[in-house]
Amino acid sequence: MIMVTAKITAKSGKKDDIIAKAQDLITSSRLDPGCISYNLYTSTENENVLLMLEKWENFELLQSHMQTEHFKAFGTATEDILAEEMDINVYSAAIKY
Repeated sequence: MIMVTAKITAKSGKKDDIIAKAQDLITSSRLDPGCISYNLYTSTENENVLLMLEKWENFELLQSHMQTEHFKAFGTATEDILAEEMDINVYSAAIKY
């Protein structure tokens, strides 16, 4: 399994705009092959920070997701309302116990 975290920092007063623009991304991404979960969370410490948390079956399916129109459209729709570049991290949950 692959996990992705994307820290999204909105310009002041633009957090709700990002949440609204994320709705199609979330709905469509949940239907993408290999998507286990795709959720958006609001920080309790900083009113302008959001966290997208994604789980994918494997890295190849995540890469396919990143080529979809809904993924690209979200990036384009939010580029002018971000305070900084998204901080994206990808993790593998391939540890066996």
